[in-house]
Amino acid sequence: MRAFVPSHITGFFAACRKDDPIRSGSIGCGLNLALGAETTVKPSDETAIKLNGEASDAPVSRYVVERLAKSHVEVSTWLDMPLGTGFGASGAGALGAAYSLNAYFDLGLTASQAGAVAHCADVVNKTGLGDVTAQNTGGLVIRLEPGAPGIGKLDRIPVPPLEVNYVVRGPISTRAILSNESVMKEINKAGEVALKELLARPTLREFMRLSRCFTGRIGLASDWALDAIDAVEAAGGMASMIMLGDAVFAFGGAEVLAEFGEVGTTRISQVGASID
Repeated sequence: MRAFVPSHITGFFAACRKDDPIRSGSIGCGLNLALGAETTVKPSDETAIKLNGEASDAPVSRYVVERLAKSHVEVSTWLDMPLGTGFGASGAGALGAAYSLNAYFDLGLTASQAGAVAHCADVVNKTGLGDVTAQNTGGLVIRLEPGAPGIGKLDRIPVPPLEVNYVVRGPISTRAILSNESVMKEINKAGEVALKELLARPTLREFMRLSRCFTGRIGLASDWALDAIDAVEAAGGMASMIMLGDAVFAFGGAEVLAEFGEVGTTRISQVGASID
């Protein structure tokens, strides 16, 4: 059995923490991308996790394995997306592990139940708050209320599988940001305003405009990222910072974006996590 989980990039968000990780999460909006994670499970003499062919501690995926595996297995995930730069890699690995283990051991979990385990893994390890919920859905996802799949409330903005360009310069520590109370206060305020405005006009263009405004308000973007965004907009495209990474995503403007680094190209994924 092989599970596929799309990557997910967030345009804006507000964190919502509760004592129970299944009810913690975030509100906001983001895109699922065809860049993804593929996870397989096979029997093993001892439990092991591999990422891109190498043995890994992988604490987020391990959280899932410890709760769902009924015997020793090797869980192997291949991640196509950039790591540590806001593409939801930890959530993708955890959700892929949950889907694969559910199938391998015939656990009888629904998509939401499997997703809830992966969501809790991401929240407990402070590596993400809303990626898993969105990755379980696909498309351009509005996170209306926080919580794991089956708990949080979602909607989608209908969009075609448009081409998305991106440039990645480096990581930003999600754990450090989410643990900084003063920074999170500003993020939450800006995210709540952006969500309210998006719901008044839920379109892709409005999502990009609000993501750009959010980027400007929270003050986490590097000069490099802001210059890249300005260049794409000057060329007639739409761009914003990927939350949370020193990275930019854009619709259009690929030629000018190339002046800021190697341009990657993918598409919006219309489907969420799946298994074949």
